[in-house]
Amino acid sequence: MPAASRFDRPAARAMPSARAALSCLVPLAVLLAALAGAGAPRSALPEGGRPVLAADALLTTPVGGLENTNAAAEIVSVSGQPFAKALRVIVRGEAPETNATQLTLANAAPVEKGDALLASFYVRGRTADGRRPARLMFLFERGTAPWTKSVAEGAAAPAEAGTWRRVLVPFVATESYGPGQAMASLRFAFGPQTVEVGGLALESYGQTRTYDHLVALAAEASPLGDARVEVRLREPAQALLGFGGNFCQPRYGATEPMDPVGRYNLEHLRVAHARVGLPLERWTPEPGVYRDEAQARAALLLMRDLARRRIPITVSVWEGPIWMLGGRREQSGRTLPPERYGDCIEAVARFLVTARDRYQATADYFSFNEPDYGVNFRFTPEQMARFIRQAGPRFRALGLPTRFLVADTANGAAFSSYARTLLRDKAIASYLGPLAFHCWDALSASDAQYAEIAAVGRESGKPVWCTEAGHDAALWEKPNPWASWDNALRTALAYEKTLRLTGAALMDYWTYQDNYPLVSRDGTQPYPVFHVIRQMGEALPRGARVARTLPSGEDLRALASVGPAPGQFSVLLVNPTGAGRAELSGLTAGANVLVERSTADRQRAQETGGRVDSTGRLIVTIPARSVVSIVGVTPMPAR
Repeated sequence: MPAASRFDRPAARAMPSARAALSCLVPLAVLLAALAGAGAPRSALPEGGRPVLAADALLTTPVGGLENTNAAAEIVSVSGQPFAKALRVIVRGEAPETNATQLTLANAAPVEKGDALLASFYVRGRTADGRRPARLMFLFERGTAPWTKSVAEGAAAPAEAGTWRRVLVPFVATESYGPGQAMASLRFAFGPQTVEVGGLALESYGQTRTYDHLVALAAEASPLGDARVEVRLREPAQALLGFGGNFCQPRYGATEPMDPVGRYNLEHLRVAHARVGLPLERWTPEPGVYRDEAQARAALLLMRDLARRRIPITVSVWEGPIWMLGGRREQSGRTLPPERYGDCIEAVARFLVTARDRYQATADYFSFNEPDYGVNFRFTPEQMARFIRQAGPRFRALGLPTRFLVADTANGAAFSSYARTLLRDKAIASYLGPLAFHCWDALSASDAQYAEIAAVGRESGKPVWCTEAGHDAALWEKPNPWASWDNALRTALAYEKTLRLTGAALMDYWTYQDNYPLVSRDGTQPYPVFHVIRQMGEALPRGARVARTLPSGEDLRALASVGPAPGQFSVLLVNPTGAGRAELSGLTAGANVLVERSTADRQRAQETGGRVDSTGRLIVTIPARSVVSIVGVTPMPAR
């Protein structure tokens, strides 16, 4: 499981006042954007709120890191809105992280853990080429390391240039803060753009309002309305391998291979792939000693069960023994000494041989988990290449077909530079398998960063895999979030963006056991996120190809696929805002469709009997904060 703090680093060369922190893995509060144009007056907010920020903080605090993106900031006058002035930020350059240029505002009033808060602001602007709405991100976080996040929410300006959109972001405070101990942040480094922000307010309702109440209010205030999605079934991209999961409980100390959560998922989901944790510190507690017992045996038995089910396996290493890696147990960022490469390679190889010969389970691929960050082995790309140069020949000498995943990085934004270094090394080319990354930053990274992953896939001719799929690496810090609809909806948003932009053929959920669980601990009660994973998996089956979609706006997220059967297609719609309807075009005329809708109240409500009209159009009602799938099959001609 990823460590929440591992993506919390100060932005490079940011102004000291920014107190910037990178947050690629953060809680996603529901983005609820109000209609374009003049927003609702202040009185539309619930009564009883207490301001958290100082008055006019937006207009009086310097923007940090302007030099990082060749940016400029100024205060401009505004007419026809509930505010008279706004902050304008002009970003002229690219940045590797969205926090390279950001505004940070310290809390002026205390906040208690569990308080319900509501942020409200207005946004407008366009990208430098004028083609797309400008983007920014709102965060509320601790003001010092480890930069614990209560919320991190992306927001887009309205599609119509020159108009304003009001954004409402409800969230719950993760920690308690005295004045000045936390900060609201606005991040602007989403590529060249001009973005304006006005009317920023952050109010705490303490325990007088619930988070669910604020979410419902915001959804009502921001209906989706009428959306359009053009589907281009004749422009297919990657072929899907399907949905898989991580099975890592032995890596976390379990001495049994399978728990009730894992058994339920294996019995009720189509598991396309399994990523298994190798408890290396248990397998080789001393140099040259290999123990097929306890946690190591549990991992081997798990592999045998998966192999019997004909589920392909990747083996990954998190922790290593102190004698090999040094430092402290579960200490991130440790570098394996080069003189220990041989010991590590032999230990891994012996485990893989034991799995093959004693447990009839062959690992197709191997990786170190998140080597760019170091959980817990850290390798630079050059160090990883040197390791593979030694390990590849040893694996082959033992008759192992196991190859290395390329990168397996902690997030998508870090993937491209790491992977390209490995791919340029011709000496290790024959030992490399699919490209791999984790999508914990899916809802905070820019679209360009995720599209770059697909570019690496095209350049290398290798498939792209997301080997840890999730939306928030710090979710485990929240009180019982697993059964919430928020978790399900955000998971769908992360899957949709990752599949649409990166070219990923495989999504491995974190995890299919009792760690970010899909099912209650006793394996009897599936959570909403389970139903959404199953809904998406059935709508996007193995062998289908992702097809291009062109939504009319930024609110409704759309992903389409075509195949694998002749005439089969699907459209996945994820709506984080209020209710509305969507007009789909470009579908197969006359096709019969099955529509499934999942909401907080009910998951996978099915509606049959629909049909695409003669022009290829279909109108679908979209509930508030919902996941909707449309699966179509073209009727066979009568004989």
